[in-house]
Amino acid sequence: MQLTRETLVDEHAELTAVIGELVEQAAQRPLPASAVAPLRWRLSRLLLAHLAKEDRLLHPLLQRGGDPVAAALSRRFEEEMGGLADAFKAYMHDWNGQQIADDPDGFETATRGLAAVLADRIRREETQLYRHIPGATPPAEVDAGALRA
Repeated sequence: MQLTRETLVDEHAELTAVIGELVEQAAQRPLPASAVAPLRWRLSRLLLAHLAKEDRLLHPLLQRGGDPVAAALSRRFEEEMGGLADAFKAYMHDWNGQQIADDPDGFETATRGLAAVLADRIRREETQLYRHIPGATPPAEVDAGALRA
């Protein structure tokens, strides 16, 4: 499988759409539990698949590609990923169906917080990291505000 910047950016767009929809649902009262649960699991599947692709393909490519700047940047992003992964795991664990029903405002706040963290990560990956992928086209403008709805 050949890794392209466009593939990763397309995955970011899908993640952005799902977290945006989740934020919209989390803001509704009464909170539509039947809509929230599938969105949370879809986000989880998409994010885990994307992170696995970065771990298996992107970081080895950049770290072994002969560009010391790209290698150092990739290592830094890889190290930072642990914090985001932990935050996402905590979000999924802490906000089960009962906890969401008991505290919809807290769930909305947590969901908006996660969306902001993901938006920042996506913006930084697309503007700083992905341009080092061999053959990458210049980065387009990223609408990180779309995640902060």
